Amino acid sequence: MAKIFDRTNIGKMKLRNRIFMSPMGTGTDPDGGFSEQSREYYEARAKGGFGLINLGATTCTTKYEPKPCNVLDSQPMVERLQRVVESCHNYGAKVSLQISAGIGRMAFSEKGNPPYAASAVPGTYFPDQLCIPLSIEQIHDIEESFGNTAMWAKAAGCDAIMVQGYGGYLIDQFMCELWNKRDDEYGGSLENRMRFPLNIIKKVKEKCGDDFPILFKYTLTHLIEGGRTIEEGLKIAKMLEEAGVSQLHVDVGCFEVWYKPIPTVYDDFGTKVDLVRQVKEVVNIPVSCDGKLDDPQVAMEAIESGKVDYISLGKQSIADPEWPNKVRKGRLDDIRYCIGCNDCLLGILRGRLVQCSVNPTVGYENFTVLKPAKEENKQDKILIIGAGIGGMETAVTAAKRGYSVTVWEKEARSGGLGNAAAAPYMKASVKNYVQYLDNQLKKHADKIHVIYNKEATFEEIKKCNPDKIVVATGATAMIPPVEGLRDNPKVGTATEYLLGNFQAEGNVLVIGAGLVGCETALDLAHKGSKITLVEMLHKIVAKDEINANNEMRLNDFLGKADIDLNLNTAVKRIEDNQAILEKDGKEFAVEFDNILVAAGMKSNNTLVDDLYDYFEEVYVIGDADHPGKIMEAVHQGYAIANNMF
Repeated sequence: MAKIFDRTNIGKMKLRNRIFMSPMGTGTDPDGGFSEQSREYYEARAKGGFGLINLGATTCTTKYEPKPCNVLDSQPMVERLQRVVESCHNYGAKVSLQISAGIGRMAFSEKGNPPYAASAVPGTYFPDQLCIPLSIEQIHDIEESFGNTAMWAKAAGCDAIMVQGYGGYLIDQFMCELWNKRDDEYGGSLENRMRFPLNIIKKVKEKCGDDFPILFKYTLTHLIEGGRTIEEGLKIAKMLEEAGVSQLHVDVGCFEVWYKPIPTVYDDFGTKVDLVRQVKEVVNIPVSCDGKLDDPQVAMEAIESGKVDYISLGKQSIADPEWPNKVRKGRLDDIRYCIGCNDCLLGILRGRLVQCSVNPTVGYENFTVLKPAKEENKQDKILIIGAGIGGMETAVTAAKRGYSVTVWEKEARSGGLGNAAAAPYMKASVKNYVQYLDNQLKKHADKIHVIYNKEATFEEIKKCNPDKIVVATGATAMIPPVEGLRDNPKVGTATEYLLGNFQAEGNVLVIGAGLVGCETALDLAHKGSKITLVEMLHKIVAKDEINANNEMRLNDFLGKADIDLNLNTAVKRIEDNQAILEKDGKEFAVEFDNILVAAGMKSNNTLVDDLYDYFEEVYVIGDADHPGKIMEAVHQGYAIANNMF
C-alpha cells in the first residue's frame, strides 16, 4: 500500500515524499523575474517538508500579451531562478517550474485591444469582443519559446518542468473544441487540437533531453456546456502519456466555474479525488491532484486507496508551510488550517503581494521573523481583552516569543465571532482554524493565562494595572431602525443564531444578503427552514470584499437551495407575524416565525477612549478597531505582539 511519506521517483527525479506544493502565482520583480521575497517564500515551504515545490506559472514569452506573472524569456533571468532552486534544494525539496504559453482569451485585455488566442472566440472580460487568432508562425514561435524556457529552467537547476495545460489557459484553449474553432492543422479533430501541446513536449525533449521529467497539468473535464467531457479527457491522458509525459497533474473546471479548480471555504475536502481516480485507471504514469486536501486523513486516504499517487497542496501550503513536517511528526493539532477565503488570490489579482488571512508571515517572510522576548520587558504585565481570533493570535505570538500574558474573555469559551463564522454547516475549514488557535492557547498555557466569563470594565482594568493592553473585543450586530423590529421576541441577529444564542426555525426572514446573511440563510435552509432572504442592494455580498470564485460558489449554493431571494428590496415595517417589504415601489407581505438581522456590525470599543487617556500602551485590533476580515485581526495581532512587546 502506498504511503504519503514513501520515497519515490518520477523519471530520474527522486522525491522524499508524495506531497507537492501546487503551482500558484506570487509577486515578482518588475520584469517578471523571481524576486528575493519569492525565494524566501518558496524556501519556507521546502524547509516545511514538501517533496516537490512547483513554482508558479512562468510565461515563456511576452510578445503576445503583457506579463501576467513570472517570466523566463531570456538567459539573464536564469540566475534569479537559480537562487530559488538552490534555496529549496538546501532543504531537500525538488523543484519544478510550471511554464505557461500564455493566458489567451482570459488575458486582462482592454476594450478595443482584444487578446491573442487559439481562435476568434469571445474574450473573457469583454465577451462582445472577439480574440485575435494566433497565426501558424506565431504558434511556432511560442513552441520554440516554450522549449527555450524549459532549457533555461534546467540550467537554473530545476529538476523538472510542468506544462500549464489546464483551466482554459492558452494551451488548454487549443486542446478544447469550445475555444478552438481553427480549420488548419491546429484545429478540428482531437489529434489536431493536441498538436500544440504535443509540439511543446517535443520541443522540451529536444532542448532538455528525453530523461528530463515533464509534468503536465491538464483538465479532465471543464464541467461547463460545450467543454471537455470526461471521455475525451481520458483520451487526452493517454495521448500525453504516449508523448512521453512523466506525470499528470489532473484538474477539473475552468474560469467559468472558477470554484471548481480553486475550491472555496464552502467546499468539501478532497473535491477532485474521485474524478481524478478515473485517470489513474487508464494510464501507467503517476497521477496527482489538489483540491482541499488540507485534512491529513483525507490526503492520506487518497494515496492509500490508490486513487492518486501524489497529493498537492495549494492554499494550505500558504497557510502552513510546515504541513508535511507536522503530519510526519503526528502534530496534527498544530496545523494552521487554510480557511478557504481565497483572499490570497484576491490580493494577487489586485496587484498586491501574496498574503494569507491566517498566516501573517506570507509574502513578508524576510521581516516578520519572530523576535526573542526583550529581557528588559519580560516582566511587563500584558493584558489582552478578548479571546477572539485577533486576541488569540496576539496571545500565542507573544507566548512564542517568551512573554507571559493574561487574557480576559467575557464568554465561557474562546473564539469570539470566529465561532459564528465557523458555525454554518459548510464552514468546516473555518472551524478547523478556530480549533487550531484554541489548541495553541492550551499548548502555551504556561505563558497564557485565560480567564473566562470575565467582563472587562475600566475599574477592573485599572486594578489590574497592566503595562500593555490589547483591546480585541470584537463587534456587535446592528439592528436597523425599522418599525416593529427592535425589542421583538421573534427577532434576533444572525450572529446570535450562529453562536447558538437565539433559536430560529420554520418560516425565517433573513434581512441582509452579505456574507453573514447568505451563510445564515443557507444554514437554516439546510436544517429545513423556509427562508426568505432580503437585500436592499442589487446583488448578494455587494459590500463585502470577496474573491470571484467564492462569490460564484455562494451564488451556486443559493441557486440550489430552497431560498426566496429578494434583491432591491427594503423592509418597511413589522406587523405581528408579517414583514411588510417594498420592491419597485410596491409593498408586499411575508409571513415569518422568526426574523434574523444581518445588517452590519458595530465595533465594541466603548472602553477605548478611557484606556487611551489612562494608560500609555493601548492597542486596538480587529473588529474592535473596525469591523473587517479575519486577515486584519490576525495580521494586527501578530504585528503588535512581535513588534510592540
